[in-house]
Amino acid sequence: MPAYRGAATIADCLESIGRATADRRCEIIVVESSGDAAAQIICGRFPGVKLIQSPQRLTAGAARNRGVAEASGRLLFFTDQDCLVPADWILRLEQHMADPAIGAAGGAVGIRDRSNRSGAAVYFLEFLRHFPHRGPAQTNANFLVGCNSVYRAAALKAVRFPDQTLGEDVLFSYALRVNGFGVVYDPSVAVLHTNRQGWDEFFAYNRKMGAAAADYHDLLRLWWIGPFFRAPLLAFVAPLVILPSIGLSLWRSSWSYLWQFVTLSPMCLAGNLVWAAAFRRRVLELRQRPRTQESIPS
Repeated sequence: MPAYRGAATIADCLESIGRATADRRCEIIVVESSGDAAAQIICGRFPGVKLIQSPQRLTAGAARNRGVAEASGRLLFFTDQDCLVPADWILRLEQHMADPAIGAAGGAVGIRDRSNRSGAAVYFLEFLRHFPHRGPAQTNANFLVGCNSVYRAAALKAVRFPDQTLGEDVLFSYALRVNGFGVVYDPSVAVLHTNRQGWDEFFAYNRKMGAAAADYHDLLRLWWIGPFFRAPLLAFVAPLVILPSIGLSLWRSSWSYLWQFVTLSPMCLAGNLVWAAAFRRRVLELRQRPRTQESIPS
């Protein structure tokens, strides 16, 4: 578990992990790099947790790599300090790893605090491909989010997480498939995420997500992204596709989520436009840099 400024949520997270790992032989590793009270909470209330502290701030990807280097398990499960995992989390994800061709499995993300309106709006835009629903698990059909996933130790030896905080899970899942590891996504296995608070944070995070999307698409270069790099203004068309797709996804996920999305749709539109502006700005910046042989992690 990577932890940064997690003092307010890490105890609840670790308690949920304790319920999920009851009667199992396992180790729990937290990589903390903010220096806040989270370390004291872990040492005082969870003495069985292995705490790795870094004096320098680590990205989510770097923190996961640091934890992997210290882990000894055959299967390594990942979540984030601001999530609650279900009691059957280990069992449900572990079932997908029975197939030796599968190198990783993961699930969906739900909202922990529905009363946090700005956080719910962030959630709809950030996790639009990971809403919980009861559909069947699919192989190589979706990327895995770092807060709800399991990997074989062999896969983590072959591929390292990119040293970044946003988009690292997209790149990592793609790299796993390139290296021959199957990836299973099960939308019925959901963790509950504590979302960001405040409208200023909402807009700031959408800017970060827009820039990060330009960066990882610059590496992946999927066929459909070409027009957006040739004409970055097309990014402002994205809300016409993204917002309806969120509504359709929520239709089969949760009607209560759908209703909340409808009530928040003006703010989601504003946030998506901020995302588009940041995406366009970052594409223009990338054009100014010499093209290198950068690629997805391997």
